[in-house]
This record gives sequence, C-alpha cells and structure tokens, in this order.
Amino acid sequence: MMTAKRLAAAALLALAAAPAGAIAPSAGTGGAAFLQMGQGSARAQALGQSYVALAEGADALTWNPAGLAATQQKEIVYSYLREVQDISTPLYLGYAHPMGRTVWGANMAYISATGFDTRDVNGVPTPDTNVAVHDGYGSLALARSFWYEKLLLGGAIRIVHEDNGGNLHDTMVGDAGIIVKPNASIAVAFAVQNIGAQVQDVASVVRGGVAYRAGDFVNLALEISESADTGARIGVGAEFIVPEEYLELGQVVFRVGYFNSDNLGQSFSGQLEGLHLDRVSGVSFGFGLFTSQAFGYGLGIDYAFVPFGSLGTVDQLSLKLKF
Repeated sequence: MMTAKRLAAAALLALAAAPAGAIAPSAGTGGAAFLQMGQGSARAQALGQSYVALAEGADALTWNPAGLAATQQKEIVYSYLREVQDISTPLYLGYAHPMGRTVWGANMAYISATGFDTRDVNGVPTPDTNVAVHDGYGSLALARSFWYEKLLLGGAIRIVHEDNGGNLHDTMVGDAGIIVKPNASIAVAFAVQNIGAQVQDVASVVRGGVAYRAGDFVNLALEISESADTGARIGVGAEFIVPEEYLELGQVVFRVGYFNSDNLGQSFSGQLEGLHLDRVSGVSFGFGLFTSQAFGYGLGIDYAFVPFGSLGTVDQLSLKLKF
C-alpha cells in the first residue's frame, strides 16, 4: 500500500501534470496523464492540438505515427515544454530516418516536478517532506507510404515510466495510425494511442481529423479526440505561410488555434492584461521559421503560446534539423 504522502503526490500529479487540453475541460483520472501534454511539437500546440491529419516527420511520433511516412530527409527534433503550474518537460528528442517508402523513428521525453503540498493522514501539511515526480517514455515507430503517398500507415510501441514519490510503474503500450490523401489538398486521418493497457495505468487516446491545404499559403485543420479518462475535445487550427521562394532566405509561418475549454477564470499577469488575453482559455498562437540553406542543412524553429486564465500560460519551443 502507498503511504499518504505517495497518495498525495500521485493525486497532485494527475491534476498538475495533466496536459493543458485535459486540465481545462476536466482533470484526467487515468494513469500517465503527462503523455497528453503535447510534448514534441510546438506546431501542433499552436494549432489547437489539431494535428492528427497534418502530422509529418519526427513530430508525428506523439500525434499519429502514420505521419512518419511523409518524411523526406533524416530529422532530429528537440522540444522544450513549460506547462501551467510550473510543470515542464526539459528533455524531448525525436528522430526520423527514411529508407525509401519506409521510415522508422524514435523519441523520448522526461518530466520532473517537486514542491508538492504533501500532507499526512490527518490532512496536516508536512513541509519538510521532499516528494518528487520523475516520469518519462521512449518510443520506436515504423511507417510506410502506399499508392504514391496517398495512403500512409504507421505503428509504434512505447515504454512508459512513472516514479510518483517513489511509487514506480512501467507499462508497454502501442500506437497505430492512418492518413489518407485523396488529392494534394485534403488529408483525412485516424489514430489510436496508448492501447494495450488498463486506464489506471495508461489512458488510451483516439484521434480523428481532417486537414485542407489551400495551395502554398494556408493550412486548415480540424481534430476530434477523446481520452479514456476525459471527455471528447474538438480542436481547430490554421497556419498562414510565406513560402521560402518568396523570401529567398527562409519560410515564415503564423499559426492560430482553438480547442474547447472551460472558463478558467482571470489571470492577473500584466503581460496578458496588456494583450487582452487575461480572460482567454483554449486559444493558441505561434509562429515558425525554416530555412533549407543553413550550411546545406534544413533548420527550423517553432514556438507556441497558450494562455489558460488563472492557471497561467503554456510555452513550447521546438528546434528541428533536416539532413
């Protein structure tokens, strides 16, 4: 049996370390809630997490493994995510390696948190108790394209590790995904994640969505997702692109998104008040820069910013190298 301190740490983690999208509508009650934080892709975060049909390259490993099959070059991704309530993912690494129409990939993430409000069995605070949370995962994925890249299929296996105040737990789960592109403008996608485990160990997630590419300048996306421990969530996003050939030095992208969220109150941040975002929840913003002329390599940076009312803000930064 877990001690009262471990119970307190686990309960607080489920609330504090749940992803922005899960905290807002309702706190997750299943295991490994940190998997739903959206690590790995600031682009996806800025698009209101409506990324299942747009997923591509190393970014796809946490959204839809089928998107790996769209990889044209080897890619390395590093991402830093600062969540609400001082939860952060200081380490996320992803890699994609194409071999013709078949692409394999791998990723890993690590999250740690301390400073929990621990209490004894009588509810009395125990400020001298040091309870820490150390969670993470590692994944291997394989994807392949068919019919001239009109059909993309992918799958992954993942080892999930949780250390909640000394309560250790390891679970193996799997992902599967599909993307269908009937033409150059439309993509329809479906993915299931974290399957093969009980909800109290790792909560599974089902995603479905569609993306529309309006030429070289606009991408629109819609996604409906549902976790086994929360209700359904709808996300929409749009990105506006200035292609590299117009600027000669690189591509610039501006992004905005929205997902359904409860009213989370008002933030008293002077910065958010100045931007009139102090009462906003569920809206996301971001930008991206990419150049294919960085000493013969492709180099990209993406940033996402998401206000969450009284809970604070989410910031995510992703760096990508193509070679």
